[in-house]
Amino acid sequence: MVTPSKIPANDSLPSLTRAIVLSSGLLAFGLVVALSLPTGPSSTARPEAAKPEPVLTAENATELCQSLFEEPKEYMDWDAKRRRWDLRDASCKMSFEANPADIERKVAYARTLPYQRKTEAISMLREAAAQGNAEAYYQIYEHHRSWDRGDLDKTQLVTRAEAANALQKAAELGHPYATAVLVRRLEDGDIVKRDIVAARYWAERAVTNAATDVSKGDRLLTLGRLLAASDKPDERARGLDILEKLNAPGQYLYGAKRELALAIRKQDPVRARALLEEARRPDPGGATVPLAEMLIAGEGGPADPRRAVSLLTGKSDSWIPMAEGASNSWMAKGMLGRLTLEGRLVPRDVQEAVNLIDRASSYDFEARMLVVRLLAEYPETRVSHPKGTLYYAVEAAELDEPGAMKAVIDLKLSANAQFQDRAGACKLIETAVSRGDQGMAERLAECRKS
Repeated sequence: MVTPSKIPANDSLPSLTRAIVLSSGLLAFGLVVALSLPTGPSSTARPEAAKPEPVLTAENATELCQSLFEEPKEYMDWDAKRRRWDLRDASCKMSFEANPADIERKVAYARTLPYQRKTEAISMLREAAAQGNAEAYYQIYEHHRSWDRGDLDKTQLVTRAEAANALQKAAELGHPYATAVLVRRLEDGDIVKRDIVAARYWAERAVTNAATDVSKGDRLLTLGRLLAASDKPDERARGLDILEKLNAPGQYLYGAKRELALAIRKQDPVRARALLEEARRPDPGGATVPLAEMLIAGEGGPADPRRAVSLLTGKSDSWIPMAEGASNSWMAKGMLGRLTLEGRLVPRDVQEAVNLIDRASSYDFEARMLVVRLLAEYPETRVSHPKGTLYYAVEAAELDEPGAMKAVIDLKLSANAQFQDRAGACKLIETAVSRGDQGMAERLAECRKS
């Protein structure tokens, strides 16, 4: 399973490290006290004066509007950020009103409109997109992603289909962020259908068209990971070459060791396990799960299931001398959920398994669909956000992801009180049959009888 680098979390510190940190903290406190004492007249150091905030004029409105969308590189407190946003909004408004026909100004102004004026903003973005503006397309996608998802009963201003098309169009027009986002969406299978071949194509484009404030190394890491997983020897060889270069002596890129380990795991499990051991501390979110899998299976070294559980749970037990501290990542929760479902190495508890796997479902398509199947198979189980669970399952079915339609239909026909909906299931069965799924024909006949 490809493990994307998302939501890393720190492991707990060993006792010796905590002692060192505590000692360092006391020393630092002493230094702070010493430095805070009054100094003699020779001390002339003064804090650096804050940079004056720009003054909005008709001449600089357009430049300010564009520049203030960029995140500041220096620290800013909340009040300073609020003033910055207000200045951006005012400058974009002034710039647009001076020339409403200018597409760039129209898009920038639409981005500053409050949510209460979302209909007006989307209308402006659609006008600009129709004229080939990449940013307008990307903002249409962003609106759907941020505001229109999660509840099937909610009226969508931007539909999933429009958002998917807008993201694709923005990438085709060379929008750097849209290109990178499209790669991730093609891998994850939400908003657009999963397509790893297409993801590789767009990953190539992302490397050559990276945003100025995004590391090219991160783009290369994604490309190397995708190519190394290809079943084409030339693509795999190129992917491995990229990953090896990112792990060259003197080089460090977050996630590079983990991705190289995953790429060579079958061919060289000993080296893969060693790389994951090295990567676990700086990259607990990504390295913990594959390392735990190898420890359980005895890949690349002796089996050590007790340590695997310790890594996943972060809990000490009578048969675990000392828990090493688990990553609190969604990936660790997902694997622990599967072990809990099987009753392997940990006590079996279906509801707890659903809870844990559901934690991973926000980032993992397979976890999302597994939760749906478990809710149907064990109708006494529950999830905390049933509307969201159903929304993303129906979205997968709409995208015709393999097995998604059947999973949603089974859930709606189940006895699970959170999801039971025979009429809704029958509508989906009709859709499945219209798509050519003859396996659903018998179910459709049953629906028509009832």
